[in-house]
Amino acid sequence: MNQNKSKQETTYLRFFGLAELVNHGPRGILAFWMIMGMAFFLFGDQNLIAPNMKNIGASLGITDPNEVDWKFGGIIPVLFFILGGFVSLSMGYLSQAFSRKNLLVATVLLGEIPCFLTAYAETYDQFLILRTLCGFGLGGIFPLLFSLIGDYFSSQSRAIATGYVSLAMGLGVGVGQLLGGILGGADPINGWRASFIYMSAPSFFFAAVYLLFCKEPKRGGAEEVGVDELSHKITLKDFRLLFHNKTNLGAFLQGLPGCIPWGVFFVYLADYYEHTYHLSKEVSAGMITFAAIGIFIGTFFGGVIGQILYNMKKTYQPLLCMGTTFFGVFPAVLLLYSFDIVPYMGLFIALNIFTGIMISVTGPNVRAVLLNVNEPKSRSAIFSIYNLTDDLGKGLGPVMSAVILGLTPDRGLALSISILFWIPCALAWFLVLFNYEKDEANMHLMMKQNVS
Repeated sequence: MNQNKSKQETTYLRFFGLAELVNHGPRGILAFWMIMGMAFFLFGDQNLIAPNMKNIGASLGITDPNEVDWKFGGIIPVLFFILGGFVSLSMGYLSQAFSRKNLLVATVLLGEIPCFLTAYAETYDQFLILRTLCGFGLGGIFPLLFSLIGDYFSSQSRAIATGYVSLAMGLGVGVGQLLGGILGGADPINGWRASFIYMSAPSFFFAAVYLLFCKEPKRGGAEEVGVDELSHKITLKDFRLLFHNKTNLGAFLQGLPGCIPWGVFFVYLADYYEHTYHLSKEVSAGMITFAAIGIFIGTFFGGVIGQILYNMKKTYQPLLCMGTTFFGVFPAVLLLYSFDIVPYMGLFIALNIFTGIMISVTGPNVRAVLLNVNEPKSRSAIFSIYNLTDDLGKGLGPVMSAVILGLTPDRGLALSISILFWIPCALAWFLVLFNYEKDEANMHLMMKQNVS
């Protein structure tokens, strides 16, 4: 009976590309799916403001359009991501001093409790403080998630595994925005409040199951060389050494400009569709959901294709990221100038889906790249730094657009300038391309030397 059950588990996990989870037993398998659930709902509240900026502003006594853009599209994302970035940076040290499992649960609670309370904000200052505090969650969870994933999976399937986690995060953002748009359209006064409750409450269930029934994987357990990673405590010297790895440097350099368009894409795009193309709030949110479906496809299959290319020749993986990032600029800009396409709703839906696919392929692959070239003891630290650049980019994007929107009445031009930052992002991949194989070989050599 147990053998048949084990075979069934192996079969379905192999079907999903997650066969290595079997090595961690039932509690390890459950932990992976609980992590997926927590990631989905924690990221689900990230863009709840976007479809309801004007509704929220009206509820809090702010009606001037420029003031709404600045206060909700500029100030809040900046403070949210700055706090998240610094929390993320601290996780590199904390994850070596404390259990990653307990840190993950604490992070989810610190992010979702203020999200839940946001529904009851009565003034802008209250709203601002609660949304800023939500940065604890997104900033803290990122390095912990990918440190754990690096210990569940080897380099032969990490891109697929990070694809699933990236998919949960991206899908959460899209579903959250759709839910916010639907509820805001149905009830312009209080609908936005309900969306914060619906997208935060389920996280408490996933966190409780994870805390009570799941276990943390052994650090370094997925590597060919066995190491005792708990004996090493992160120091400032370790953070400095991370920058000597040129693949790390390339990932950081592409992350900052590359996240600026992401900081804009979901913050302003629904509002742009509604007021420039004169679509209803529900239809505008629906278009963002179609883009999220594209992101769903691009994130998952991007991870799968990236893994296949890595297994063929390692340098093909960064080539994939470089190409999709560069060519994704063109459909993204076209979304802002689709006056002739919008009447053909099927074509406009297809454009949103295609754009989502193109711009999302890089996400799971850059995270797999970072896992592959860094020792297990350094992974929390490396992802804390990566998330800091990620958060700075996402925080700067809306601010840049808010400033440009204040200088020009052409919203399409303002958003286009932000999207063009994907071009230097693509160019930064050259640094990864020429150093990836060498840096991964050096990482394995260092691990063997540490063991001997």
